[in-house]
Amino acid sequence: MTGIPDRTRGWSTGRLEHELGAWIDAGIVGRFEIQLANAVVRASAGDPSETGLLALALTARATRLGHACLDLDAVETQVTAALDEDGRPTALEFPDPSAWRAALAASSIVTVHGHGGDDPHAGALLRPLVLEGRRLYLQRFWRFEVDVAAELSRRGGRPGALSESDGGDGADAAVDRALDAVFGGIPMGEDGATDLQYVAARRALTRPVTVIAGGPGTGKTHTVARILAAALQVAEERGQVLRVALAAPTGKAAARMQEAVDAQVADLVGQGKLDPDRYATLAAVEPTTIHRLLGRRTRTAFRHNRSHPLLHDLVVIDETSMVSLPLLARLLDAVRPDARLVLVGDPFQLASIEAGTVMADMVGPVGDAEEVPARPLSGRVTELRKGHRFVEGSATASLADAIRGGDADRVLDELAAGHADVHWVRPDDPSALDAVRRQVTASAVDVIRAALAGDDAAALTAATRIKVLSAVRRGPLGLYDWTDRIHAAAHSAVPPALRGGHPGVGTPVMVTRNDPVNRLANGDVGVVVLGDGGRWVAMPGASAPRRLAPARLGEWEPWWAMTIHKSQGSEFPHAVVSLPTTDSPILTRELLYTAVTRAKPEVTVIGSAELIRLAVARPVTRASGLRERLWPEA
Repeated sequence: MTGIPDRTRGWSTGRLEHELGAWIDAGIVGRFEIQLANAVVRASAGDPSETGLLALALTARATRLGHACLDLDAVETQVTAALDEDGRPTALEFPDPSAWRAALAASSIVTVHGHGGDDPHAGALLRPLVLEGRRLYLQRFWRFEVDVAAELSRRGGRPGALSESDGGDGADAAVDRALDAVFGGIPMGEDGATDLQYVAARRALTRPVTVIAGGPGTGKTHTVARILAAALQVAEERGQVLRVALAAPTGKAAARMQEAVDAQVADLVGQGKLDPDRYATLAAVEPTTIHRLLGRRTRTAFRHNRSHPLLHDLVVIDETSMVSLPLLARLLDAVRPDARLVLVGDPFQLASIEAGTVMADMVGPVGDAEEVPARPLSGRVTELRKGHRFVEGSATASLADAIRGGDADRVLDELAAGHADVHWVRPDDPSALDAVRRQVTASAVDVIRAALAGDDAAALTAATRIKVLSAVRRGPLGLYDWTDRIHAAAHSAVPPALRGGHPGVGTPVMVTRNDPVNRLANGDVGVVVLGDGGRWVAMPGASAPRRLAPARLGEWEPWWAMTIHKSQGSEFPHAVVSLPTTDSPILTRELLYTAVTRAKPEVTVIGSAELIRLAVARPVTRASGLRERLWPEA
């Protein structure tokens, strides 16, 4: 980076690079942090100290790694972790936390703040950092966190929209009638208590904001479908038109949400628990991405906000674990104060690649069922625990449970037990590894054959039958390694005359950028097929695949394999989980759990016992103050 002199003071970009040189060489401070520090130096009224500028750079680094703030008591662990396999170990000397806090408290670029006090908005441009106890925030992220906690508290303190009197026959009675209809009475669990799906649905219909947590197959979508059906019945009884929004963080997750909700709603009709007319109303609700719901204008600006709120009466968000802190803040800002908001997700899955761990923070101590005024979400969080996706005694479910519990011995026992649906392949076993590669390649050839025949549906089905989920992109057993191997082996099935073009016939593709014009979202997948005199990209549609010209595809990448991060919101009959051959900071308990729970029901894990143990023993730890704001003294 070229040094640009700052004529207002003796600092320059070059000097900043010199002062932070060791941190730059270690790969911790990058171009973004240098540019931010230089901008602060130019705008600050005082002369920032080197200690303050280092804190600014490291806090900015922390947000890029998914943290909401910098924990001054755990800085080294926090900022030396990398998002991918390119992280480098360091031998840097980090400041003493106590001395650092004292220095920052006196810094010209830091505002000191206590929980729940005044808003440190004064001099926001000149004081970009907020110090709150041991946590140091970029001012905008502090604002996001405080706003989310305050808005959830406001909503948590209000009565539910359906709890208002409706003239003699209370709304609670109307809710009970509707729930009895869609659940077939009040279901009871094996322990004699009311079934948690029923509890979650009733909370969603009687409280302005609720959280439904649970692992894969625990009935989250089953519950959401019944919430929708019951809410529609209550609205009809009151002579109201119910406006519903269903959304998820990504296009792929929204598509998966639509499939799952449609199936559940159709099941309700089949059981006679939902009138066909109501079915048509619910079927017309099309899930979308949160960004589209809010009306994205720029990277940070949306059409809907507090001044121009969403018109919907009921907003349901799926895959909330993938929602970042800034996005949740903007969602809460846009949902009407009298609307109901239902946040659904798995708190044990990977969090958003952006800052925050909002789902885990909101869930807090789930056992806190009693409503405590100081804890705005108490009595509003329901964790569904009973699995329904897998058959009784499923080895895949047991493996996922062992990973979630951090029990490495049990994880390895499950992998080595020889179960029909759980397979373990060691990287140093070439015979077993080749067998998996042949299995994956055979499935890829099936994709190509269907694509050559112009059978869009068969090609799309074959592309999802078995999928390699890689922990990393580079290196042996990484995404690029798998992609090259599968493509090279499967490409031979394409006739020589059809091997040209990009992407080639039979290539599964994943969209990597939102494209509203062509109704494509980041994460959407398709297959290049032959038909109607040329090549087309077959994409899943509401009732049948739709075709796009390859030239309209926009930004994409081959989908022979995918990263575990991008697999969130997906399900595959057979998931091949590929771990690297050397340790990486990205190998965490949540990463492994997310990968294994993509399987429905068969999973193959490729990895050494040593790395599997390391991953299970390494939970993701992100610095955030949201949980403490929502669950004080919990």
